[in-house]
Amino acid sequence: MAVYEYRCQDCDSLYDILHLGKEKQEDIVCPQCRSTKYKKLLSVFNSSSNSSSSVNSAQMPSCAGGACGINGGCFN
Repeated sequence: MAVYEYRCQDCDSLYDILHLGKEKQEDIVCPQCRSTKYKKLLSVFNSSSNSSSSVNSAQMPSCAGGACGINGGCFN
């Protein structure tokens, strides 16, 4: 099982799709406009830790627009 993030190329919506098996092109439909034109994005996963070495979320930069990538980098 995997969750992938997509951006609709027609209406610019961001959406996630859970793929239970192999990813199928016909499963990838924008929930806003029903378009099948999309761009697959690099997903960032979230994990929690009680360790003192975990990064404080206040130290991480935020993205005003677009999507956040690995190590807090932003892309549109």
